[in-house]
Amino acid sequence: MADIKKDEFGFEKLDEDLKGFFYAPPGYTDYSFKSSSGVELGVRVWPAENVVQEPAPIAFWTHGGGFLGGHHFVPLPWLVPGFRKRGYHLVSHNYRLAPQAALDHQLADSIEAVEWCRKNLPSILGEGKVDVDRYVLVGESAGGCLVTLMGLHLTSPPPRAIVDIYGLVDFWYYINMPDCTPKQWKGEFTDEELEQFIGDRELNNVLTDACCWNEQELFPEEEISKRWAADIKYDRRFRMQAEAHQWRSIRSLPGDVLKAFMHSERFPDKAELNKFITSMSSLKVLQEDKQRPYPPTAFLHGTADEPVPVQQSYDLAATLRERGVPVIERYEAGEPHVFDIKYTGPNVPGWDTTIQPVLDFVDEHVGIKRQ
Repeated sequence: MADIKKDEFGFEKLDEDLKGFFYAPPGYTDYSFKSSSGVELGVRVWPAENVVQEPAPIAFWTHGGGFLGGHHFVPLPWLVPGFRKRGYHLVSHNYRLAPQAALDHQLADSIEAVEWCRKNLPSILGEGKVDVDRYVLVGESAGGCLVTLMGLHLTSPPPRAIVDIYGLVDFWYYINMPDCTPKQWKGEFTDEELEQFIGDRELNNVLTDACCWNEQELFPEEEISKRWAADIKYDRRFRMQAEAHQWRSIRSLPGDVLKAFMHSERFPDKAELNKFITSMSSLKVLQEDKQRPYPPTAFLHGTADEPVPVQQSYDLAATLRERGVPVIERYEAGEPHVFDIKYTGPNVPGWDTTIQPVLDFVDEHVGIKRQ
């Protein structure tokens, strides 16, 4: 199977050979609710199969996409065989994307989605079918960042386990990076247009689902709508979002992070901004508050990951282990960001050493005993 390729800027792009993997798994139902921000948020639910014991637990998936991109329509390939077909209800949700939404807004949306589901899933799935107190959080990349933060705030009850898949856990890594001289940008929109865009704070302009990579280059509207099982229009607003995600990623400028994700203009001084950055870095929060409880956590990461260095997972895992939190780590040598899309089922080589231990760890802490 092919890998994710990179373009001339070093930005990840879907390879032609991967086009067959990105379909919404069948068997879902869609719901939406109005969040406290006034924005409608979406939830997609796949009922559990092969339930070991009822009521069944829930696995919530929080998508990645660099906080500016990504969508909740198509979970990672291994989540259906890994969770749904093993007796978990699988639930995906979206959240407001940057730049109109800052990281704390995205965290608030994610928490609201979990709370909405815990309240409404019994009527959706049937009384006695779902145990809303036995849930796990699974997130990849930006979603990994969000689920590790959710683990700090969801306490009544807390998640039984968290699965952090190459998530950023310390924003200071990006803030402290030296400025670089970006390559000349070649796209539909100019640097000036994109610079202006990441300063947009108009809530009416916010999107809650967008491209993860370069899907708009590979698929026409009709095809992507079919694959995602959603009404997708490549209008100017959608194209701007997709391009801003790529543009910001290849620039890697700390100022872009502060502007697009932190909304740094909100803060009266640098001290308050720094305090906020630390509060959005789960590693720093746990290092500073050594008494704060935290759920059992699994880490999945490739050692050659460039967008989110594997050291992020090493550091959070060590911090949790020092305080007695159960931890499991699975690192694949030489693998890049998003390496786990190759795991489509138990027959894929490496499933037994990478994915299965994570699933067993989650089962243990959820309380599922298999024969």
